[in-house]
Amino acid sequence: MKKRIFAACSFAALLIIEIIIGAFCGGFIRAYVGDVLIIPLIYCFVRIFYTRPNKFLPLAVGSLGISAEIIQYFDFCGIFGIDKGSLLGIIIGSHADLKDIICYISGVILIYLAEFAISKIFIGKKDTINQ
Repeated sequence: MKKRIFAACSFAALLIIEIIIGAFCGGFIRAYVGDVLIIPLIYCFVRIFYTRPNKFLPLAVGSLGISAEIIQYFDFCGIFGIDKGSLLGIIIGSHADLKDIICYISGVILIYLAEFAISKIFIGKKDTINQ
């Protein structure tokens, strides 16, 4: 239960940060920091429901982000007539960018670093990803 609460609190904190970035920030912060943090945000959301050990879960979440970029590259919205201003169109995105993929990979690395730090600081020698 503690893992779920920690994941939910982490998700809430990251969601608030993402909303603040989306509403008030521009330039580098919005373009890159928001993309880096979206992967840990999704990871924390998944960890609320899936608490079993899985060292590949961060990679799976990162792959989800990369898949979104691939969908954007092939103009999924245009092919299926999805309005780019609709909720689904906004979620999918409008244009693919290699920089976004680099941000998603950075987000995956951030997850592994955070899990390592948490395991050393709060749990001792246990590995939170493989627990």
